[in-house]
Amino acid sequence: MTDTMTHYSNTLTNLPTKLYSAAFPAQGELPSSQDLMILVSTIAVLWAAIFSVLHRYLHPYAMRQQWLKDAMGREYDRVGLSMCQALRVKWTRQRYIEIMLNDWPKMQGIYLQHFIGGALCLPAVLGYTDSWAANLACLGVLSEMGWEMSDMADIVITRSTAIDGKERVPDTLVMIMSIHHSMTLTLGLPLVMKYRFLRTLHLLTFNLQWAAALAISANEYCKTLDLKNQKQLWTFRIVNGICFGIMAWMRGIYWLYLCFQLHLRLYEDEEYTMMCVGMAIYILITGFNVMLCIYPFGKKMLKFGPRSKKKELGLVALDEGEVLEDTTKEGFVRPSPSVNSLMERGDTDN
Repeated sequence: MTDTMTHYSNTLTNLPTKLYSAAFPAQGELPSSQDLMILVSTIAVLWAAIFSVLHRYLHPYAMRQQWLKDAMGREYDRVGLSMCQALRVKWTRQRYIEIMLNDWPKMQGIYLQHFIGGALCLPAVLGYTDSWAANLACLGVLSEMGWEMSDMADIVITRSTAIDGKERVPDTLVMIMSIHHSMTLTLGLPLVMKYRFLRTLHLLTFNLQWAAALAISANEYCKTLDLKNQKQLWTFRIVNGICFGIMAWMRGIYWLYLCFQLHLRLYEDEEYTMMCVGMAIYILITGFNVMLCIYPFGKKMLKFGPRSKKKELGLVALDEGEVLEDTTKEGFVRPSPSVNSLMERGDTDN
């Protein structure tokens, strides 16, 4: 018993040193897969704690803010109802607002996490070739991996323990998030172990994380804009247009180029298993990028653009010029809505 306690005590005492050595290995040394998994698990716990704190303090704040409730209501009128149809859930306007307010703290945490992960890659992206820059970039990969582990755990816990868990996290959303998390959770560790100093890996990590961070934070801001106000409508158009350009480049054109460069390197190094797994995942992620990241911003450019028709309410119609119906009543369901992309609400995470 005493020996066991001593062992665990020594393990905990040495844990900070072990974590630091895994994140920043000495020159010429590489951390083992076991040490990296301990680091990732620790990061997962850290992100889970941060998100828990955010929810604890921001959730009561969000529930008291009328402007935020109004913003979620406008979001439902713009794209939320069609998002519900895509997810195959029957949320009323009031239920949608409740769920979005409950998730609002998490959304702030998600783009914060992506900004931090992308920032860790900045030195390597800017051209620094020293080992510390590569180590930071790899830590960005592991940070994303840790958050995705904690997010999948949160999804499982919510669906299995909450009374309304399967309503809040429907099957369609589980499938989408599984695709989203598949790349880092399967390839993150092997790539960090084998290609720690590969610039393509650093660029790929930076692009995916900052594209998501910029899009999510911009969309959170756009939710607060009242499109009946001409000035705010133009602000919405400009921000949405910028996000479309960012997504088209970082999640479209440059994404494909970097995937090609990485696969070419895997082929040259005869890493055929990693290459085949990667090809399957990249096809899924490319579909995710096009349908849930690029397309929604493009469609909103057309739907809310200068040439769109505005009715008496000063709002662009939801579908090809029809008059916006009264969705302010609880329980209202608009008949036969078009099924638009889930991510028309702009929730793009990598």
